[in-house]
Amino acid sequence: MGIGAARVFLGPASAARTRGLRLFFVQLGFNFLWSILFFCLQAFGFALIWLVALWVLILWMLFTFLQADRAAGFLQIPYLLWVTFAAYLNLGVWILN
Repeated sequence: MGIGAARVFLGPASAARTRGLRLFFVQLGFNFLWSILFFCLQAFGFALIWLVALWVLILWMLFTFLQADRAAGFLQIPYLLWVTFAAYLNLGVWILN
């Protein structure tokens, strides 16, 4: 995540760069708050909905990064896959509780 964001940050100024960096920080905030929802509040259903929103933000960021710096976009794929797996685990915990 960080290397991709740094590549975009260090790239030439453009609308995709600005939008991509804004999306990066928004999704980072969503990521942080998901941990609080899931672990501290144990709101598993709401945390899953939150995670779906995070997944959409990451996908949007990925495509925006691709416009600004192709490698930066591809560097976000493992993160997207990890959040997909986290959503699967979140769903399992919600169903079992």
